[in-house]
Amino acid sequence: MQITPIDQQLAHLQQAKVMEILHQGAATGEKALELALSAVYFADHVIQAVEAANLLPQPIACEEGCYFCCCNQVELTPPEALSLGHFVELYFAVEKKKELMAALHRSLNLQAGKSKEEMARIRPPCPLLKEGKCAAYPARPLVCRAMHSLDAKACAAAYKKRDLTSPPYYAHRHEIYFSISQGLLAGCQAMGCQAAPLELAQALLDYFAQPRPVERWLQGKKVFHT
Repeated sequence: MQITPIDQQLAHLQQAKVMEILHQGAATGEKALELALSAVYFADHVIQAVEAANLLPQPIACEEGCYFCCCNQVELTPPEALSLGHFVELYFAVEKKKELMAALHRSLNLQAGKSKEEMARIRPPCPLLKEGKCAAYPARPLVCRAMHSLDAKACAAAYKKRDLTSPPYYAHRHEIYFSISQGLLAGCQAMGCQAAPLELAQALLDYFAQPRPVERWLQGKKVFHT
């Protein structure tokens, strides 16, 4: 498995941003929800700057309706899980929430007793994937934003064969998103909040299993299973 390198400068800058946001007066639920958004803005800004200075030699092949990268296990940080849960609360109708809860439980049942490699080969669809589209696209985690390909046919072939080899992609995009994700975790840890990578299905179920999860997380309580 290829390991994505971490740019320590980007990680430290995002860590400092987390601490700045939570240090501004009393830490509130609104500030906690700002953390994931700040990371997305920062990552997008860095990528735009890099690609403005270095034109991409080949266009990115991803387009609406292409969902092969959505058929993988998704890891996210606690601030992203809080942001995602908040998005579902705001924008999912009652029936849509019920359908999502059922999909989350199916995902966990599928994972039971299996290793990460086994799940990677199964290529299960994300519980938020509906008719080939992400139902929470504006709140999708950094790892989802990092995913892209330069060859759509290679993505389709890898999916059909359950091949773990990554299709061609731009390494700088992965490095930027993953570095900022690491900074997000480091900032949370420095502020005394739960900070560990989470599995999406379990994290969303945890969010809805308790009252006021955002405030509880800010208080340093364990909100998510890790």
